[in-house]
Amino acid sequence: IDKYFKALTRFGIKPGLTRIQALLSYLGDPHDRLTNVHIAGTNGKGSVAAIISQVLIEEGYRVGVFTSPHLRSYKERIRVNQESISDDDLWLLIKEIEPAILECQRAGHGNPTEFETLTALAFLYFARQEVDVAVVETGMGGTYDSTNVVNPLVTAITNVGVDHLKYLGPGLQDVARNKAGIMKPGVPLIYGDHDPVVLKILSENSDQLGSSLVLAEQTAKITRVINRGWEGFVLDFSTPEWIAEGVNFSLPGSFQLKNLATALSILSQMQQRGYKISQETLYTSLPRIRWSGRLERIHRDPDVILDAAHNLHGVHSLAEALAEIYPEQKAVLVIGILDDKDSLGMLQRLEEFTRICIVTRPEGERGRNWLEIFRQATRVFPE
Repeated sequence: IDKYFKALTRFGIKPGLTRIQALLSYLGDPHDRLTNVHIAGTNGKGSVAAIISQVLIEEGYRVGVFTSPHLRSYKERIRVNQESISDDDLWLLIKEIEPAILECQRAGHGNPTEFETLTALAFLYFARQEVDVAVVETGMGGTYDSTNVVNPLVTAITNVGVDHLKYLGPGLQDVARNKAGIMKPGVPLIYGDHDPVVLKILSENSDQLGSSLVLAEQTAKITRVINRGWEGFVLDFSTPEWIAEGVNFSLPGSFQLKNLATALSILSQMQQRGYKISQETLYTSLPRIRWSGRLERIHRDPDVILDAAHNLHGVHSLAEALAEIYPEQKAVLVIGILDDKDSLGMLQRLEEFTRICIVTRPEGERGRNWLEIFRQATRVFPE
């Protein structure tokens, strides 16, 4: 399965909706049979999706989740009630979609990309599984992302940072406008940050579309936070629907509090639209959130931590978390950075927490320039 999808990477990244619309039309437009929550943002999408899905599952809903990228297998990207799609189910769907791919080519649209194929497979699987809600992450940007064919119940933008500038840039405003492309007429948008440049763009779009703009930090007010390090947090929060005290929240790192506020704001909007979510479910589900590869401790004595921060915005969050959890310690940093990232900025941000840096080469074509990153590291780090 992984070889099949890796072979599709040769078609590259081709922003646009023509191919995905052709694929889905051939398959009977399965996305139109789903209730979707659509999430965009530079970082935090996966954490927000993990929080929402855990709460909804414990409330008794059947929940599909489409996220990217994966850590170990492509199957992780397509899950129902936390279970990845099986080999057998994915192969059957691949065989079913192949005629649609050929039809897309015959119509002159070109070969669908890896991500477009996965998007179509996810929608088809969720429709067949009769999920109550599909939580769908954009792959990159918003306007021309292949997930942007959905008619969502709620949309959300976690934050906007400077990343993927080759496709979304050249600047922050351009990235923000592209991500704002997921907004739909009359559909509320949750914004999980407070950047004034981004907020201005989202407000303008909101006025044009007649959709409400909801600021997460004003809707879900998190107070009395006790930081328990690797154990996460104990906190109080209030929304228009819930007032909760002494809630355990399992994800470590203060950056996750913004993601929690965003998720609670989405759930609040869902409650207003008929999805019953009890306060008791919030008490039982928030201590059980898990999200692999994000500040994940996989070994103790010594502590070994995995983090998939892949841009400067994500590295800032990682650095803040390291300062909280290890205020007096420096780490051995094993790092691989793709060629199109702000490698120098990322290395400099981690300098104060690093004792020794080991530079590795990431797999694939985008990791060719790793020796230049090594040269940058020799200027930033003493060892």
